[in-house]
Amino acid sequence: MKHCIIADFEWCVTPHPTGDRFQYFNEILSVGAVRVDEEGRIVDRFYSLVLPECAAYLHPVILSSLRLSRDALAAAPAFPEVFRQFLTFVGGTRIFTWGCADRSALLQNLRMKAGYSAEKAGAEAPQMRDLQPLLSRGAGISPPYPSLAAVLAMLHIRNENRHNAMADAEDTARIVSVLAAKDPTLVAPLFAGSQNVSAAPIPPPSAPDTEETRTYRTPGEALNEARRLPRRCPVCRAPIGVGTWIRVSREEIATLCSCETDGRFLCTVSAVQTADSTYTAHDVLEPFAAAARARYEGARRAARMRRLKQAKASDGTVQAVQNAPASDAASSEQKNS
Repeated sequence: MKHCIIADFEWCVTPHPTGDRFQYFNEILSVGAVRVDEEGRIVDRFYSLVLPECAAYLHPVILSSLRLSRDALAAAPAFPEVFRQFLTFVGGTRIFTWGCADRSALLQNLRMKAGYSAEKAGAEAPQMRDLQPLLSRGAGISPPYPSLAAVLAMLHIRNENRHNAMADAEDTARIVSVLAAKDPTLVAPLFAGSQNVSAAPIPPPSAPDTEETRTYRTPGEALNEARRLPRRCPVCRAPIGVGTWIRVSREEIATLCSCETDGRFLCTVSAVQTADSTYTAHDVLEPFAAAARARYEGARRAARMRRLKQAKASDGTVQAVQNAPASDAASSEQKNS
């Protein structure tokens, strides 16, 4: 008997792991998957909550909608561990999801929370095929991209636990079961073809990168060029995920980096003046321990204060410009009188 996997991820919109309040990503909070045979019967299940990056950002409405609790999430394993368990469950079986957003969210979490580079995330994340057009055509629903609830209602399947990863995966399997009983050819594409096997991981370099030291005319030029360079883990030398840079001072910027095996690091880049009055950029990568965390949090607070002051100054300038014509007109009237 052939099988396929039906998976579902539930997530919330969360600030970027670096703490930049202007950048967000879809943080996965739960993973549900079922292994289904050609008759739509569930033969195995996988479900796990995922430890959130910062539980303080979880709105009560989101928790209620996803049927989750803060205590349960606080005791959940971290995303890299859940991802490894999910891959073990999947093996080489083809994976299907309701829509294309699940894999997009998975790629974001691999980069933000597991430290994968964009290339490695694309290679490691298994392919996930969209069930919407296939099952909606079998159910006689048009347009071909309806919601899961719409198809369940069309097939008279009760859906009392929406937005729960395991319940949504099981409900999708129930659609497969109904269509398989109606006409097995409607679901045959789910089980056709070879099994999906993820690409091999990108191997780490055999030796540290060696680049010629470059000089720049100003600290800004040195820092702007340095922030574009790829980073590697100082422990295993594998490509390392880089977050959003924040300005610490005129000569220094910092960001958080994340390695899938060796954890998070604080990356600080300093512009150092040379004897000929030019500047070079120097990286320092250190474990994100208490001292590094305190420095980074201080830099974040200072950056926020600078943005607030700039916003207030900008508002004051706009108001002054708006009031200028009326003031000029009043003074002109006084002169004419």
